[in-house]
Amino acid sequence: MGRYFPEKLCYLIADILTELRYIFTPHLKRVMKKNLKIILTYKYGENFKKEDLNKYLKETYHNFGRYMVEFFTIPKLNYKKVKKNVRIENIELLNEALLKKKGVIALTAHIGNWELAGVVTSILGYKICAIAIPYLTPKITEIYKKIRESKGVEVILTGSNPKDFVKFKKENKIMAILGDRVFTEKGTIIDFMGRKAIFPRGPATLAIKLKTEFIAGFLVRENKNNYRLFFEKINYPEPDWDEEKKIDYLLNQSAKIIERVILQYPTQWLNFQNIWVNKNEEKI
Repeated sequence: MGRYFPEKLCYLIADILTELRYIFTPHLKRVMKKNLKIILTYKYGENFKKEDLNKYLKETYHNFGRYMVEFFTIPKLNYKKVKKNVRIENIELLNEALLKKKGVIALTAHIGNWELAGVVTSILGYKICAIAIPYLTPKITEIYKKIRESKGVEVILTGSNPKDFVKFKKENKIMAILGDRVFTEKGTIIDFMGRKAIFPRGPATLAIKLKTEFIAGFLVRENKNNYRLFFEKINYPEPDWDEEKKIDYLLNQSAKIIERVILQYPTQWLNFQNIWVNKNEEKI
């Protein structure tokens, strides 16, 4: 649809489908509402007005609809559009990391449009690959894979040959990995938004075991047509620490950065799972 229809029509259809999804997905709505309540209570404290929660929730739903339109219109994206619509910050951090010729793991999260983050970076001339989980069927997985690869983003599916993870380092590529949801591992309990949450160890573990550079990068929506792609430094652990301590340190540093970005853009955090250790449902 995104390739053939005008973008305005795509966004209109997305808005209609979003309203229907808002009505017919009560379980998803409860999870999203709980996540938002935790974030906004942590951000605003006593100043958070609970009566505004539904407004934030609806906005989050619509941001997901926009994310989907943007994903399926990726084939239309080009260098001219990127230069016109994307504000780029701290890309020198990426350049400095690549100069060390060890490969770069770029931590990101389900914030804004993580798919566009990789695509925009690729369009700007960087060699990038992304870790992705297979979808429900091989056919759907292949559709998503082709869209990503249409703009030069190499896709490495979880469960792929381990040599693929080593290859990116030898070729000094950037590997984008989501770090705010556990997919194929047990995860580790950390402090997040003033609570205990479960985060994946994978990104930090890869960085330490492969001895690569490690930075964070996000693409968020500033308004209807404009975006902000920015990179942040992640402090590396002391060289004489043991491996597990290094991984724990990087994991906690990563979580702090993700937390800070979510607090800036709470309705653009599109992680629709309960990541909190205490799974008791709260009244919302």
